[in-house]
Amino acid sequence: MLRDYEILYIVRPELDDEKLQDAVATVDKLIQNLGGARQKTDVWGRRRLAYEVRHLREGQYVLTDFQIDPARVPEMEATLKISDTVFRHLIVRKPEPRAPRKPKAAPAAEQPVAVEQQAPAEEAPAPAAVASGEGAPA
Repeated sequence: MLRDYEILYIVRPELDDEKLQDAVATVDKLIQNLGGARQKTDVWGRRRLAYEVRHLREGQYVLTDFQIDPARVPEMEATLKISDTVFRHLIVRKPEPRAPRKPKAAPAAEQPVAVEQQAPAEEAPAPAAVASGEGAPA
């Protein structure tokens, strides 16, 4: 059973547009070889990294949505780990679409709820020992 996934990967910054497209095609071919199907790819372009990775401060970000059998994901990750052009990646399973909830039926006739008025509670009598002064310090 195929599940929906997305992969965000970072390609080496020194690659020109042609080599970037080759790297994207390589990842797409990997998805196909593992029995998956690519849905769409967005090239975000060159961005500054939050921290230095393998002596690189920038990378070219690519986001791809695809479908694949969940058992094949570890194989895909292992292949990407040894890639020369992709130096970071993250594969995330997308949430399953939920069916819209049906609105609850409103009561046929809304009637005001009667609130009973309670008489003020009588004050509790003071304990006999305290009222009579017993046990008070002398």
